[in-house]
Amino acid sequence: MRPKDPSFKPHHNITIKRLGLDFVQFLRIQRPLVRVMGPPFQRSRRYVEIDITYRCNLKCRNCNRSCTQAPTSEAMEISQIESFIQESIAADARWERIRLLGGEPTLHPDFVEIVDRLLKYRARHNPNLRIVCCTNGSGRKVQGMLSRIPGEVIVKNTAKDGRQRLFRPFNRAPADLIWNRFADYACGCRIIHDCGIGLTPRGYYMCAIAGGIDRIFGLDRGRRVLPLSDDTLSDQMQIFCPLCGHFGFQWPAKRAVLSKTWRQAYTEYNIRYRACSLPGHCSG
Repeated sequence: MRPKDPSFKPHHNITIKRLGLDFVQFLRIQRPLVRVMGPPFQRSRRYVEIDITYRCNLKCRNCNRSCTQAPTSEAMEISQIESFIQESIAADARWERIRLLGGEPTLHPDFVEIVDRLLKYRARHNPNLRIVCCTNGSGRKVQGMLSRIPGEVIVKNTAKDGRQRLFRPFNRAPADLIWNRFADYACGCRIIHDCGIGLTPRGYYMCAIAGGIDRIFGLDRGRRVLPLSDDTLSDQMQIFCPLCGHFGFQWPAKRAVLSKTWRQAYTEYNIRYRACSLPGHCSG
């Protein structure tokens, strides 16, 4: 069992430093500056984030995977994890870090097996790899699963409870805001560089958040196989960054904030979801 660390400090999404970086990011992605200085961000070739499930035991109002706004049991198959491992081996991809996320990753029914397969991949092919589990740390079930994680897996624990924390208003689409009219969406944001490419049940994206957006909008723009190193994924940025509240700068909030694009998207998603739940209709 993983021992409790008396010096443990929970991770926080909103800090003065991050707000400052977001404001600099907003300035840097304006088209006049991009024309002079070039794009400020590139998709990562070092890090991967895997959204293994969209199940979650909390209901954070600004969830950037829409687990609260559009709940689902959609999750990665073990075969998708194995395909990622084999593609990484074939490409000789020397990942420095792989994060397991969600939703709450420990709620995946095959969570322990997923961790085990990634540990075997590290031992045999990439010994310097850091494997990180990002968890809300909330509830007995989650804590019980965390206790089963081998000590060599790093746990990033936000230590959430039922109280709503400050968060970026994810559902305020930049494309709906007039102050973004000069933004170059093909630049992406800090997330694509700092967090890494995303692997979700729907494929590979420049970031895992984009995969969560695609789940709601149903655009089906995920890459089916591991992107080649020369694939910038800029086409995905032009599609998903105008919809993502992490792009540019937004003042943090606790209450749910939905701009018109997201309000319409959730309405259409719920119509599709209800239709797919009827006998003889789609199962996606």
